[in-house]
Amino acid sequence: MRQLPDSAGGVLSYFTRHATAANLLLVVLVVVGLAIFPRMRAQFFPDVVVDNVSVSVRWDGAGAEDVDEAIVAVLEPVLLAVEGVAESSATSREGSATIRLEFDPGWDMGRAADDVQVAVDGVNTLP
Repeated sequence: MRQLPDSAGGVLSYFTRHATAANLLLVVLVVVGLAIFPRMRAQFFPDVVVDNVSVSVRWDGAGAEDVDEAIVAVLEPVLLAVEGVAESSATSREGSATIRLEFDPGWDMGRAADDVQVAVDGVNTLP
């Protein structure tokens, strides 16, 4: 069997011959890791910002179908025309309707709220 010269093994052969040095290096790495750990920025869940505006309308005494036909069917197309709206969902219940508008990422929500208010104010056919 052929043996390598002492210089041929490098770092690995040094640590196999000097077990104390390997253990010391391990302790140093663990201590450095523990010292740096509080400054690490780790995130298990990414920041997801959903920009949305909800419009709620009450109509006491009306059934869900009446609310859907007289409120949601009138307001939703107007609200979908607001600039920056990516998606909408509507819920009709007895006596109330809620329309949720989701805006494009990074959209100015102050402007979005103002635009939605202007759109709702512009509808004159609500019961």
